[in-house]
Formats: sequence, C-alpha cells, structure tokens
Amino acid sequence: MKFFAPSGKCSILPLGALCYALLQFAAPGPVTHAAEPKVKKVLFIGIDGCRPDALLAADAPHLKQLIATGAFSDQAQTGELTVSGPSWSSALCGVWAGKHGVTNNNFAPARYGEYPNVLVRLKTARPMSYVASAAHWEPIRSKMITTADHTSAHRSGAEVTAAACKLLDEASPDLLFLHFDDVDHAGHSTGYGPQFKPYLAAIHGVDAQIGQVLAALRRRPAFGREDWLIALTTDHGGSQKGHGKNTPAHRTIFVILHGSSIQPGQIDPAPNIVDLLPTLLEHLEVTIDPGWKLDGKSLATGRRGTSKTPPR
Repeated sequence: MKFFAPSGKCSILPLGALCYALLQFAAPGPVTHAAEPKVKKVLFIGIDGCRPDALLAADAPHLKQLIATGAFSDQAQTGELTVSGPSWSSALCGVWAGKHGVTNNNFAPARYGEYPNVLVRLKTARPMSYVASAAHWEPIRSKMITTADHTSAHRSGAEVTAAACKLLDEASPDLLFLHFDDVDHAGHSTGYGPQFKPYLAAIHGVDAQIGQVLAALRRRPAFGREDWLIALTTDHGGSQKGHGKNTPAHRTIFVILHGSSIQPGQIDPAPNIVDLLPTLLEHLEVTIDPGWKLDGKSLATGRRGTSKTPPR
C-alpha cells in the first residue's frame, strides 16, 4: 500500500497501520441511548364510607386485582373524628385535624393555607404539572380542592367516572383525585358492614366504575411511557346506619397501593390515613420539606416507617 507523505515522497504503509488510520476517520457506529425515565403520575381514589371487611366480602374484581398485585392494609386507621370533612382533609393534607383545623363537615376553621392538599403541594413544586379532581361529594370541590387545573363536583358516581375518563382521554393529569360516595349512601340507608347486601352491592357498583377508569388509564397512548401510582382508601367505616364514633368499626379503613415505587404485600405496620400524602409525593419525586410538619410517613419501597399515632 502506498501513500504520499507531506514531503511528496511515496512511502509504503503497512496494512495494519492503514486500517488503524482509516478507523480514526470512520463514521461513528450507532449511538445507544439509555431508556428515558417514565413520567411519574398518580391516580388517587377515595371510596367514601367503605369498611375494609365489606370490601373483602364484596364482588369487587378490579379492587381485588389491585390488592392481589399491590400493597394492602385492611387495618389502616383514620383519625378520631370519623366524618368526611376531617378525614378527607387528613388524607389530602397529610396531617391530623389538630393541624388542618377541620373538625366537622362545616370546614371551620380550616387551615389549608398552612397545610395545603397534595394537589397544591405538587403544583407549587412543579407549576407546569396538571392536577385535577372529580368528586361525588360537593364540599370536596367547594371547600377542599378549590384550586386546580380541573376541579368538579358531580351528582353521581357515574358522572365522576365519565369526568375521569374524559380527563384521562383528553388531558394529561399528573395527579388525579377521584371521590365516590355511593357506598356511604348505602351505609346510611341500609347499614354499614358485610352483612348488609345493599352495602355490598354499592361496593360492587363502585368497583365497576373504577374498572372503567382503569381501562381509560391503560388505553392512554402515552401509557407505556408513564409510571402510575394507583392509591385507594376510604375516609371512615361505620356501624348500623351511621358513623362518627371513635371506635374500631368507625376508625379502621383500608389502603391499597399499586405501582413501581411500592413493595407488594401486606403493609406492615398498618398505616394511617395521613401517610398517603407523603407516599404520593415521594412517587412524584417531590422533596418533602420538614418545615411542612407532616404527621404521615411515606409507604413507598424502603421507606415504610411508623407515622405519628392518630389522636385518641
């Protein structure tokens, strides 16, 4: 092989050296990129007044599939004020009533400015995020989740379902909170507990509606690039046709968690309702500031601890 040196003289280049020289100028091979991280998102569902023993007794295939493949507790605890205002405030704000200030369904004197809900926490940390809520119980929209990219109240669980599916089909929520109230209605009407068939039927009906929401989530074109944490809980239990007592039948609730940041199996120790906000924020990779003075602890993988004991 010959080449012309800078002097103009012809020289012989060994074959191996020629190959090496050519390789220095060869086009680069295909570049391999690390897989892009999936977008973290949360679907948070509240089923009002749903006792865990009745949930396990009911025909609820969609919820039971999430239980079977996710993390579950049927011994979780809400606060001593077993009515919706204080309980949903604790679930959404991550603190007990002594901090958020809601002690009844009149919402006075709520201190949501000091202890904002999880949608506000995410929106504050990442203003470009899309946060949304659709609720069956109207005070969630008018008293609790008053600022969001979408917040609505509806006359039925079917309307909540339709609103949720529309949001999942047409928008791209980073955090979507849904509230279903028919189980609580059935409890007040005919009784709370697995011995009351209308109560079990109401759980079956809500399960079917949640199944529609899950189907809408999974048919999203971007679903394969998304990392969803699905969280479900209730605000209180009940007995006979009422609730509001500081008793195990009224305070014991369930928690279901399903997603990549969650270790499947029984949640041990049993969580508290205030543990949900830090769990959701950790999945969303929002740094929790100790200055927030949360009462809950994250239930995400490797972070399970014991949250502050609910007031007795």
